[in-house]
Amino acid sequence: MTSNPRGATMRTVDPVRHAQRRDAILDRAAVAFATKGFEPTSVKDICAAAGVGSGTLFHYFADKRAILHAIVERDALRRADTLAGLDESDPGRRLWALVDVLTADLADPLAGGMVACLLPQMMIDERLAQTMLADDMAVHRLLADTIDHLDTDVAPEVAATWIIQFVDGLYLRCGDEGFDPAVESDTLRLVIRRFLGLDRAG
Repeated sequence: MTSNPRGATMRTVDPVRHAQRRDAILDRAAVAFATKGFEPTSVKDICAAAGVGSGTLFHYFADKRAILHAIVERDALRRADTLAGLDESDPGRRLWALVDVLTADLADPLAGGMVACLLPQMMIDERLAQTMLADDMAVHRLLADTIDHLDTDVAPEVAATWIIQFVDGLYLRCGDEGFDPAVESDTLRLVIRRFLGLDRAG
């Protein structure tokens, strides 16, 4: 507790605990959105899943859409941090490390539901669309820069665009019955190697 100049007592906020509770709310909301969809999920559903009251939830987020924005923005920041930490000394290893990062969520059973939740919202929510576009552009630049250092005849910008399309295609199917993320990831690597001519290059 601390006191303000008028003598009133104010509660001191623990930033670590605050961040942890915020993340916990986002985690549970993501499960609800992926399971039920954005529109059918109510604030009451999120409160119940997160084990908090509406007063606590609104202390962290203005409304349900703000929660969705926070989920996407947090995920984009986490991915950016991971990508920034990749080894840049070997472009070949860097390429496959990039592919691993981009496909990491394919094994998440909620990934397909989250894709289904986000796609229609992107069409009506400019902030959400801009966040996801900025994330894609950052990935595209990193891929293109990596490919530019490989022995391939494919233009780096073109190759990066196609690889992102390949990955996006997997996420569109990852919720399908019988989808095997390990098999699909191996196939993706094979497609990329042949597309870039890496087998030929050795």
